[in-house]
Amino acid sequence: MKWIVVTMVGLATAFGVIGCGGPAQRQSAPPQPAASAALPPRPVELPLGGVDPCALLTDDQRGKLHLDPGDSSHENFGGPVQGPVCVWTNTPKTPDNEYSGAAILNHGAEYALGAEALRTVDGFAATTTTSIGSDPNFYCGLLVDVAPGQALNATYDNPAKDYPGMNRQLACGKAQELAESMLTTLRAQQNR
Repeated sequence: MKWIVVTMVGLATAFGVIGCGGPAQRQSAPPQPAASAALPPRPVELPLGGVDPCALLTDDQRGKLHLDPGDSSHENFGGPVQGPVCVWTNTPKTPDNEYSGAAILNHGAEYALGAEALRTVDGFAATTTTSIGSDPNFYCGLLVDVAPGQALNATYDNPAKDYPGMNRQLACGKAQELAESMLTTLRAQQNR
């Protein structure tokens, strides 16, 4: 359960919802990006309302990533960042790989626009995040622009820092691999 709390805090701090020395605090909405900083058009809208992030990885996809079944523990972001979260690990195997996925329901990918170069995940624009207190060489998060005011969040973390040769590029590549798998499943679910 410790990793769920760490991931939840990591994701929450990536969005700046936890203040120093205190509990989660409500903050004003983030500034909207300037028109010139808009994200490119989406190939299709994939609304996230009612989506269970744990259901966004099939058994086959989890097998390819060497992950255990996801655990949501009915966790939900509250305050300014809202939506359900799922965490997958490979515990007790090493290296210590931890992935999380979330359906962010009240902030789009533009929330992190400009932090790093814009990425593309299966035709969707994605912004890259870090987490306060996490080493960016071992942690990477992506916010994928799937619908207006909503983002699919995919993160990778190597909390034990025991992955040989891990760096920012590799961490973000692992987050992108998770995002691609989740998007494939999300598209299939919404095309039924």
